[in-house]
Amino acid sequence: MSYHVFYNSNKEIAWSTNADVSDQIKTEQADAGFSYVHTDLVGLPTPDSHYVNDAGDTVLAKTAFTPTFSTVRPDVDAVINVTGLPAGTKVYLDDVLQGTMSDTTLTLTAQEPGSYRIKFEKLDKLTYWQKIITEKQS
Repeated sequence: MSYHVFYNSNKEIAWSTNADVSDQIKTEQADAGFSYVHTDLVGLPTPDSHYVNDAGDTVLAKTAFTPTFSTVRPDVDAVINVTGLPAGTKVYLDDVLQGTMSDTTLTLTAQEPGSYRIKFEKLDKLTYWQKIITEKQS
């Protein structure tokens, strides 16, 4: 099926349709800061599952993360190693951005007992969440 896709400067899809799109709509969207690509896909491209490639000439499906955690229930002061993350992945702890990966391995130290939510996000990957529960040493 043929789709009209409007996207932002980060190549994230703002909206898409398989209905006719006039030149007036394209101009209005360009004025709003969105770029445009016309492409053929099997299903509707959505922001959660697709992105526009670097060349801006087609839409690609996001792929899944496959990180491996050394533990998700560490004791306080224990180390958690996370492998299998591509460079450029943004790391969030309880929805607060902590930084962007320059390597493929992340090392965390559990300093306080509690429950934490870690999120990994990269434009060409599906977002991945993991709950970490840190416990006092017994």
